[in-house]
Amino acid sequence: MAPSTFNGTALAPGGLPGLPTEHGNLAHLLPSHFTSDITRWLEEDAPSFDYGGFVVGSEPCDAFLLCKGRGVLAGVPFVDEVFRQLDCTVTWHYNEGVLLEPAKAGGRIKIATVHGQTRKLLLGERVALNTIARCSGVATRSRKMIDLVRVAGYTGILAGTRKTTPGFRLVEKYGMLVGGIDGHRHDLSSMIMLKDNHVWSKGRTSPHL
Repeated sequence: MAPSTFNGTALAPGGLPGLPTEHGNLAHLLPSHFTSDITRWLEEDAPSFDYGGFVVGSEPCDAFLLCKGRGVLAGVPFVDEVFRQLDCTVTWHYNEGVLLEPAKAGGRIKIATVHGQTRKLLLGERVALNTIARCSGVATRSRKMIDLVRVAGYTGILAGTRKTTPGFRLVEKYGMLVGGIDGHRHDLSSMIMLKDNHVWSKGRTSPHL
């Protein structure tokens, strides 16, 4: 059997061992307050009158989420919550963590169907798309990096950093996990980690070290 590949790079037999998505539903890791983040994002996009929603009305409608570029699907629980808050339902046609290759399927893949009132579909559209695009992008880059280090023979843990977009850390850390790398510490309170700036500020002979 030929080795699997990602972006043209051959993987070791068996591909990527131990992806987090193989061990359970990653949505169960999310804190309960993530729903308030999504409420805030929806309020940011429609803080007052929704004129477009007034025009289109409340007729029931289906919308389709399409993938047009190669990548790892990530961000499912965030999209689910966006539309749950708008009384819509989402039916997923692919599992989170799968590598989507639309070039092999006519240029695009329908990954989800959303059903609800037309105005509510459009209220959630941009928040949902921005979130899943960002999360999937992080997951795709994470998967590529873990593939590359495995091909190079590295068998340890590849971890992310705190260098995330302010206000979007939970989404991006979630994308790392879906992609297959360790999220490392989530914030400054997660572990004691003194770096070079701490050392320089206190002096190398400081008793604090």
